Amino acid sequence: MKIFFLLIITLVSGFLKANEKPNIIIILTDDLGWGDVSYHGGYIPTPNIDQLAQDGMEMNRFYANPVCSPTRASLLTGLHIFNHGVVRPFMNPAAEQTGMPPELKIMPQYLKEAGYQTALSGKWHLGMAKEEFWPTNRGFETSYGHMTGGIGYFDHTAAGRLDWHRNEKTLIEEGYSTELIANEAINIIQNKDTNRPLFLYIAFNAPHTPIEAPDKNIESFSFLENKKDRVYAANVNALDHEIGRIIKAIENKGILEETIIIFFSDNGPVFDVDPIVKVIAPNLVNARGSTAGLRGSKVSALEGGIRVPAVIWWKGKIENSKSEQFFFVQDLLPTLLTALDIKVDKTEFDGRDKWKNLITNEITPPNNAFVGARVISDERALFDGEWKLYSAKPQLIPISPSYSLFNIVEDPFETNDLSKYEPEIFESMKTILTSLPGRDVVGDMNPAHSYLHGDDRQGGTELGSPWLEGDYELHTPPSTVLSILITIWILILAFKEYLLALLIIILIPIIFFKFVRKS
Repeated sequence: MKIFFLLIITLVSGFLKANEKPNIIIILTDDLGWGDVSYHGGYIPTPNIDQLAQDGMEMNRFYANPVCSPTRASLLTGLHIFNHGVVRPFMNPAAEQTGMPPELKIMPQYLKEAGYQTALSGKWHLGMAKEEFWPTNRGFETSYGHMTGGIGYFDHTAAGRLDWHRNEKTLIEEGYSTELIANEAINIIQNKDTNRPLFLYIAFNAPHTPIEAPDKNIESFSFLENKKDRVYAANVNALDHEIGRIIKAIENKGILEETIIIFFSDNGPVFDVDPIVKVIAPNLVNARGSTAGLRGSKVSALEGGIRVPAVIWWKGKIENSKSEQFFFVQDLLPTLLTALDIKVDKTEFDGRDKWKNLITNEITPPNNAFVGARVISDERALFDGEWKLYSAKPQLIPISPSYSLFNIVEDPFETNDLSKYEPEIFESMKTILTSLPGRDVVGDMNPAHSYLHGDDRQGGTELGSPWLEGDYELHTPPSTVLSILITIWILILAFKEYLLALLIIILIPIIFFKFVRKS
């Protein structure tokens, strides 16, 4: 009997301890640029995001990876890209049988073990071809939204197939995806398990391409002359509206003071792109994102691709402030585990526990913090103190990477390469950057290859995802001539910075043999 009572006391105390933990709500946007929010001077009104930044702690030095899947994997694992292996977006479930490694323990698994209700509303994009990659097999009790990258906002399709699901079962549902994702999140908040704290991961697909918005939203920006600008502004403004609805739902539920809200973007914005992309992905030309002058954009490890708007708010504890603390997406998991008093071995993470920095607003310089991705180029950035080492290496040509060293505190626009003036710092950081481990789950296949080779690249539709359920339309590659032309142009875009040097190398022997030797 005594043992029975002790067991009851243990269970009750465990319940009380779990119930005392704050709710965690992460709001992740998709390709929202540094200059796309009005509190950074953007032309698009984002009053709800602005209010969130005012109420909480504006993270002025928050860094993500330059593309979507790598950022999501770093967020959930606490690892940098070459340790979790998700080095680029997952493009094609029929051709790519990969995903975030199942052996890696991720955020919802830690939180579920700690007594949390766990839910996902929105974009997954961390593996879809096999059940072992699905969110409900990775710690989420419920999952709603889409599995791939950019989907149609109204038809919820990607590459000719429906990509809208509830708990990985295909769902036919009408509505604008941004609003539907918010509706699901609000429903989860309203019906929260009263016996457990809530971990809710809200991953919007806005403002990822294809850029679409409800007509009423577009009409409200009729004063903008360019139609693309109108649609993009309407898309971002609609996103802001839904974020406002979510915050209001938290308030109405009466759980605002016991909820940590984290808001950020997965990478920098997409600009209006090169005309050849109209052939490969015509919807991309609607992208009109802004970096507010920062160099680079999505895919690039320059500031415009990795420095993103971000806010952390815990009413009464972290609020009404602005932080210059360098904070990297892989820092979030170890930081939250400390905030929640969940005991784990922090040495298993690449990210660093920054909870004390958030609570006290103290600044700790970055120490060999790393972000990057591999798409057309292998893009890497290493931060150490005030220094940032940037590296880019085109993937399809065997040439050495280029390097630039910036004092990123004094020179956030990366205008002054100091690699020649600080040789010791440069060589030291270069050694670290080039010696990173090379776990590579996805591979170096250029995303365009999925388009150029079709779904038969690795065997055809028999390799397709179980959730496709007959909706999938086999993608056939373009003609050989068109494929060659597209490939050539992609190479030109990727290696344009090297073209002048290449031309000089080619011309020198021609000039020598034609003129010098002849004389």
